Order: sequence, then C-alpha cells, then structure tokens
Amino acid sequence: MKKIKDEKTLRKILFIFLMLQPVLDCYLLYTDEIINIFHFSPTTIIRMLIITFLFVMIFFNKKNLKNLKIIGIYGVFLLIYILFHHFISSGIDNSGFKTFSYSIVTELFYMIRMLLPILVILITYKLKPTKEEVIKLFLFVAAITSIIIVGMNLLNIACASYGGGFIKANFFNWFFNKKYLPSDLASKGWFNSANQISGLMFILFPICIYSLYEKITKPRIIITLLTLLSMIMLGTRVASYGWILIITMMIFLYLFYSFVFKTCKFDCKKFGLVLLVLVFGLSLMTKAPIVNVGVTYSDKDEKEMKSIKAEVNLEEKLKYSGTQPIYYMEIYPYKEHRKFWVNLVENVSPEKRVGNRNSEKLITNDIAKTYETAYTSLFGLGYSRFINTYLYLEQDFVIHYYTIGILGIIVFLCPYFLIAAYFVFKKIQKKKFILFDIVILSGLILPLCISYFSGHIIDELIISLYLGFITGYLLYDSRKGKENDKG
Repeated sequence: MKKIKDEKTLRKILFIFLMLQPVLDCYLLYTDEIINIFHFSPTTIIRMLIITFLFVMIFFNKKNLKNLKIIGIYGVFLLIYILFHHFISSGIDNSGFKTFSYSIVTELFYMIRMLLPILVILITYKLKPTKEEVIKLFLFVAAITSIIIVGMNLLNIACASYGGGFIKANFFNWFFNKKYLPSDLASKGWFNSANQISGLMFILFPICIYSLYEKITKPRIIITLLTLLSMIMLGTRVASYGWILIITMMIFLYLFYSFVFKTCKFDCKKFGLVLLVLVFGLSLMTKAPIVNVGVTYSDKDEKEMKSIKAEVNLEEKLKYSGTQPIYYMEIYPYKEHRKFWVNLVENVSPEKRVGNRNSEKLITNDIAKTYETAYTSLFGLGYSRFINTYLYLEQDFVIHYYTIGILGIIVFLCPYFLIAAYFVFKKIQKKKFILFDIVILSGLILPLCISYFSGHIIDELIISLYLGFITGYLLYDSRKGKENDKG
C-alpha cells in the first residue's frame, strides 16, 4: 500500500492514464449498444474511477490534509451551485416543448465530467511533473493518435470525419482518383468525433514542433510529420488550416526568442527542418480533403420561398429556407412553434438563416427568450434539456451560458483562465518567460479559443483532461517549478 501511495508511482499511473486516452476514445465504446449495457460509456466510467483513485491517494493523507481546506471551500461552493442548478433547471415548465426535458441522471453525470479536469489540475499540481516529462507525454500521445488516424486511413478502414460510416478511399487516392468528394476521403481513425480530435491537435502539434527545436531525432521527426498528416487527413477546417497557424506561430516565436530575447541559440539545421515540415504540409494541401459543411443555397431558392405564403403552406416555404428538415420537423416542430418559424422565413436574412449552425443558434435564442430568467442566467437551463432535444450549439461558452449558467462557467471553466493569467503574471514578475512557457501555454489557450468557433471541445474528456493536466503543470511551475535557463 505504501508503494501505491508513493509519489513516483502515482505520477506513473497518471502519465500512463493520460497516454492511453486516445485508446479509450475508440468510437466502439460510444455505440448505443454499449451505452445501453452500462447506461454510460464505459470509457467515462474508467476515467472517473482512475481520477478519483489518484485524488484520494494524494489528498487524503496526513501530508496533504491542509490542502483539503481549500478544496473543501471549493467543494461547498460546488455543492451549493449544483443544488440550486438542479432545483431551478428541473422546475422549468416545458409543457409547450416536451422534448426539452430535464434528467437528473444526465445532469449529474455531466457535472462529474466537467469536474474531472479540475481534479486533474489538483493531481498534476501535487505530482510535480517536469518539463521533460510533459514533452515526452505529449509526444507519446501524438504518436498514438496519429498512428491510429494515418494507419487506419492507409488500410482504408478509417471512420469518415463527416456523414458517418467509413472512408471510400485512402490517402493515395487523393492524388490519383477524382471521383470522390472530400467528405468521402476525410478520416478520423477510430475516434468518436473529428471536431474533438482537431481540438486535441492544437495541444499536440505545437509541442511536436518545439521538440524539434529542442533536439532533432528520427522519432521526433516522424511523430511531427505523422501529426501534421493526421491534421490534414481529418478534413475539418480547424485542423486543415490550423496546422499552418501553429507552425507559423512556432517559426515566429523561435526567431523572436533567438534574435530579440536571445534566450535560444539559433540553429540553421533545426530552423530549416521546421521549414521543410511547412513545405511538406503545404504540398499536401493542394490535394487535401478539406470538407466544407456549408449548405448550398441560391437566389432561386430565395425567390421560390418568397413566392409561397407562410399562412397557406409554412412547411413548403420552409423547404426553400436553407434549413434542414430535422430542425423544423423534429427538433423544434413548426406546428408547435409556428410563430418562430414564420418569423424566420419572413424576417431573417439568408446570411443569418442558412446552415445548421445558424438554425441551432436561432432556435437556442428563441428557447432562451421563452424559458430564461434571472435565475436560469445564473444557474443554467440544464445540459440534459438541450441534449434531449438534440440541440447542443457548436459554440462553447455560449452553450455553457445556456446549460450551466454564469455561475457554472465560473465554477468549471474559470480555473483554466485564472491559472493561465497567474502563470503569465509570475513569469513576467520573475522575468523568466522562456519559449517552452509560451508553447505549453498555447496548448491551453488555443483549444479554448477555437472551442468558441468550433464547439464540443471543452466538455469532452479526450481534450479537457489534457487541458486539466496543462493547467496543473502551469500552476506547479508558477509556484514551485524549477526555472530553466534554456528555452
């Protein structure tokens, strides 16, 4: 038992657990058949058990009892929030919109999911990971993730990034076959969501590039190239163009730290290698399967829609509105919400109306007008309500405002920003802002930023657990971490 409680042993468990996250995110573990057996994804249950075990082993001992006071204050605030959230959200009268229903089980499970990364922050802080361990961890995760994506693509057994099912052709067909659409070729390996893995790449790729600046080895070169190829294979706009943003940022930072701060020694070989990685990626972009998920809409559709009177045949008019039928037939039925849909086809411009994201945004805004009060603004309308009606806006922070409210955002999301700000403050104060500090900080800030535009990132454990780990490292490095003179 003493060996299990040993800090080194617990750190190994944490690192192995984080390394295996890509394996745990296999889509087979999220199928309806599996979830019907366990009622939840077994992956989430495994994550809950391991994180809880690490938390108990670290904090429930004599050495760390003093830390429980601070944790206890947070816990009390969290409990008060959850109780108010439950009573306010469950008390909403949704008789006019029956699918907008509340589930205490779904709600509680979601709260636990949001809490797990916060526990990872505390666990990481106490286990004191080194810079070298952090780099090795993320290189290992990048290797596993990219091997899964690239390997399954080459074997032509990868899941399609869009539309469900599997890809119709592999990487080599990008160059020799013109009969397939980008959506037929974009692949996500065995992962549950291309969007989420795209967000994960914004954590992994900057560290891959940094590793080349630090030391050139064959494994690091291969991992970097595979990670780049994986981002292009995903086919999402976030990943397909995001790698260019990341590598440009890394080139600029290296030059800045070499010639302005002069904390890095400029190495032509390392810099040239990164430029070659950029050229390699750009050469693939001409054939890359970048998927545009926008809806095709023409002036002819608009004229046809205007020629039909809403009061005579609203359903027919909606067919030409650029709105997918699932929204006005199932998610927010036009027969029950006629006023909303009439206003949409009569007064909303195509720029604000056409496409799934616009539909989700408009419906969510209408729901907020109907059900939102001062209390729900603070405590939220409920995650389960939006999930049960298949309406979960692809815009993090905005959807969190509706689901968990302002106080929920403060409880679950503000720790990331507060610790990042504290990290920057301490580094400026010590005048020791090295290149790695910027790189690891970008691994937290970049995914948080793109989550606002892409969505479904912050509250997915395949990403949020790594965000928690990075935040914990930033906190440790700010307070007790060893300063490195070299960038």
